Amino acid sequence: MDHQPKEEWLEIKTDYHKKQFDTPYRSTVLFCKWLEQKGLLNGHDQQAILDIGAGQGANLNYMAKQFPQCTFTGIDLNESLVNQGNGYFQDHHMSNCRLLQGDLYRLDPTHIGKYEGVVSYQTLSWLPEYETPLKKMMELNAEWIALTSLFFDGDVDCTVTVKDYTQSIGGENFRQSYYNIYSLNRVKEFCRQHGYTRFESVPFEIDIDLPKPDSMGMGSYTERLADGRRLQISGPVWMSWHFVCAQKE
Repeated sequence: MDHQPKEEWLEIKTDYHKKQFDTPYRSTVLFCKWLEQKGLLNGHDQQAILDIGAGQGANLNYMAKQFPQCTFTGIDLNESLVNQGNGYFQDHHMSNCRLLQGDLYRLDPTHIGKYEGVVSYQTLSWLPEYETPLKKMMELNAEWIALTSLFFDGDVDCTVTVKDYTQSIGGENFRQSYYNIYSLNRVKEFCRQHGYTRFESVPFEIDIDLPKPDSMGMGSYTERLADGRRLQISGPVWMSWHFVCAQKE
């Protein structure tokens, strides 16, 4: 299947990434804590970690500060974001992280190096399907792969195509993107078939309130349930975030 139209990634606004350097998303903070609890990341071991779809590198920046003995490399299609992120790392003397311009679907392991772990934040559900990108990640032969994305704890996949008419892109009067929700059971079986037999997932429940945006387009906000838990919503879509990790035996 053809992958995401490049315009969707190449026209991402830099402000979206810049604000995450100052205030990391709660999903980023809790995802890293989860990986630390699992023993995959810590402040002592020297590991090489690859971030797929790293954008301007805000998540790399956070991980590099939390786990200074590790080295972090980010891959992103958007060359402008890559250059800006590397400039930020240089200006802030961040020597254990870097960004490379590259396409997930055309990664060359001999060019980007060998990694103990692969992470990917908020990327998989914004691609047309999960099999091809997951397989490309597995071809890097890391010991573990961990990601945050939208999942359903059952045997249902949902292909969700959004047209946001409050934005425009590529000459159209709307911005089109995927908000796909994938079956955890099917993803688990797919990972098992490709040698990643240890599979774990946990739902991410945001622990702060997010205000509803002024526009009537996409944009994350929270609604409180009667029991105090929060639902995270973007436009008409419930954001069923999960943390997922697949490991080799």
